[in-house]
This record gives sequence, structure tokens and C-alpha cells, in this order.
Amino acid sequence: MFQLCSRLRYITYLFQVLRLPLCTFSALLCLSSYAVADGFLEQVNVTEEDGIYHIHISAKIAASEQHVRQVLTDYIHIYRLSDSVIESEVLESPVDGHVQVRSLVLCCTPIFCRDAVRVDDISELESGNLQAVIIPDKSDFRSGTAVWEIVPDGKNTQLSYKATIEPDFFIPPLLGTRMVINNMREEFKTTFYRIEHIARVNETRQCDDDFTLTSAVRRAEGEPCNNELITSLQ
Repeated sequence: MFQLCSRLRYITYLFQVLRLPLCTFSALLCLSSYAVADGFLEQVNVTEEDGIYHIHISAKIAASEQHVRQVLTDYIHIYRLSDSVIESEVLESPVDGHVQVRSLVLCCTPIFCRDAVRVDDISELESGNLQAVIIPDKSDFRSGTAVWEIVPDGKNTQLSYKATIEPDFFIPPLLGTRMVINNMREEFKTTFYRIEHIARVNETRQCDDDFTLTSAVRRAEGEPCNNELITSLQ
């Protein structure tokens, strides 16, 4: 009986000792994305300086500029591009030609995970690029600016994302910062992969619709639909 009580006390003590590391490990996993191959990515760079995170990612997307832009401006369904986006909604902007998007995102540190509100003012620049500027008064971020550069490249699209973001909540230095950077890298790699996938699916659907409506003309001109556009998440 004495040995049983001793073992129970030891197990209880061991659980208490391991509890914090286990909780920390769970927090680190809450933003993890499935592994994504880097083959189509040309650059993935995430750094931190004085609490501000700098992000620069570029890739050649195997879809047309029109369909890539369609995915990026589908703000209602922006959650499809990132596991960290819990919900999103489109708000009216006081500036003509602009739109505000409010999103609820899951932000994790090595200590805890928390929901954070982010409101972006989004506009299309003269170059055709999309710019998003965080509104600090409505967000849990001190500042942030992002630019999506969308350049047609034949049937493909050169896509680049450059951003700076400054969270308004505590992130543990050193190890915590490094883990946040690693999480961001994996998250954005997944985002680019999903942009390409959704754009290609939409492109295939449009091609199939056009083929159905004008099949006789296409056959006469010898321009069948491009079946190579079919892709999957497997």
C-alpha cells in the first residue's frame, strides 16, 4: 500500500513537472501547417528587427494573373488561404476605391495562443498591385503594410508579397521570436500553395464552361481546353 501511494505521488509530481513543457509544445503546434514543397517558391525570407517582422516571399504561380487576382481579392473567403485566419468580413471604407477587411487571426507564441483582430485598408495601386495597411486603432497590431505584386508571365503569374508587421502583444525574445519566424515561413508557404491551387481550379472550371458553350467553335479552330490545368491537393 505504501509503495502504491509513493508511485501515485511520483506520477502526480511528474505530471506537474511536464505540464508546462507539454502546454508550450501544444502552443507551438497550433499554427503549424502541413509541409509544403518549396519547388515553385523563388524566395522565402522572414526576419525580425526591434519587434517588427519583415516578410518577402515570391513565386511563379501556374495560373493566369486574372485568376490569381480573383483569389487574392475574395476577402470573404480569405480563410481558405491560411489556417490562422478564423473569420473575415468586409467593411465599408471612408475612402473611395478602398475596402476594409476585418479578420480574426490565431497568433501563437511559445507561451500561449490568442485571438487577434486585424483590420486592413486595402486598395489597388496604379501599378495594379494590391496594398493593405493595418489600421492600428481597430487592430491588435501597432502597424503593418503589405503589398501583393501581381505580374502576368504568359500563362503564369509572378507573385510577390512584401510586408512589415508589428504585433501589439508580447512575444518572448530570442527563442520565441525564432519560433514565430519559423511559423510565419511555413504559414506563408502554405498560403502561396493554396493561392496557386484555387486559382488553377477556378481557371479549369472557366475553361470547362467555355468548352461546353463553344465546343463546336473550339473543335473547328483546333483549340481544345488545356487539361493540364487539372490539379489536386494530394
